[in-house]
Amino acid sequence: MGYLSVTELKKTKALGEQLASEHEIIVTRDGKPMAIMIGVDGDTVESSLREIRRALFSAAVSRVRERAAEDPPDPSMIEAAIYAGRGEEIPHSRV
Repeated sequence: MGYLSVTELKKTKALGEQLASEHEIIVTRDGKPMAIMIGVDGDTVESSLREIRRALFSAAVSRVRERAAEDPPDPSMIEAAIYAGRGEEIPHSRV
């Protein structure tokens, strides 16, 4: 996996060669990672994108679960969020 600055993205031939050889490139701006480029086959673009999205979603869920385990939410806050999501008011007997 290589690194490439945003300014070097204009060099399309070199970019294509680097991507073909390394398969993954971290794109940086001001020396900090900002994007990941991966090589894909034209026939598998959609399935590759689905897999990337699935992996990112799974990682996000894992992070939320870890945070919840460290600092469990108050059950009344969960109930309030459910009612708010439904667009309903919390019944007075529940307050």
